[in-house]
Amino acid sequence: MKLLFLFLLLVGLMQTALGYRRSDIFLECAKMGGACKHQKTHGCSILPAECKSRHKHCCRV
Repeated sequence: MKLLFLFLLLVGLMQTALGYRRSDIFLECAKMGGACKHQKTHGCSILPAECKSRHKHCCRV
């Protein structure tokens, strides 16, 4: 029972750590002077940062 609890705690901590890392990448787009826009948006230069949704990219505004 203790082993199961430790395993679940470890999984929860890993997901929390990965979630914070993912949000840091998302905030990086705003720091670079861009905004996350839909992929079908034309006429913008794409910045090398990620957005939360896989259907969006970081676009310079």
